[in-house]
Amino acid sequence: MAEQNGIRPVNESDAGFLYVLMNDPAVLRALNEVPTSERDWADAIGEWSRDEDEEDYIILENGAPAGWLGVNGLRGGDGTAYLKMAAVLPEYQGQGTGTRAVRELLAGLKRRGYERIILYTDKENRAAQACYGKCGFRFAGSLTETMPNGKTVPRYRMECRL
Repeated sequence: MAEQNGIRPVNESDAGFLYVLMNDPAVLRALNEVPTSERDWADAIGEWSRDEDEEDYIILENGAPAGWLGVNGLRGGDGTAYLKMAAVLPEYQGQGTGTRAVRELLAGLKRRGYERIILYTDKENRAAQACYGKCGFRFAGSLTETMPNGKTVPRYRMECRL
């Protein structure tokens, strides 16, 4: 029986869900991303499956896909991983779904010997910062970055000791 709440590895059949998630207008705005095609996601999943430095997970809520977590830097050899993406459908935000999923990811990384995880988040994305804070992340710096949509955005670097 499939896990009702948790995370599971992304597979080929998830391209349609990732397309819907990452083209949701609220998600596009919050992440400063650009629209993509379902083919883009099928291609990305194929790339991820061959990349030993990266892992991607679907967040499940009551058995339904609710979001996506992506982590990379896994082959760096220094005990550090990077949360490259955390996105949750708007209808699941503010209900603990993201916090639960990030905590599960962190526990799995800790069991595998990783010592810390780093992420970058927009300074305006207070909801994401609150989620990360509940999971043990602390502010560790700031920078300005040009995002995929061309917008220059002030961002925070956040770190968590595992």
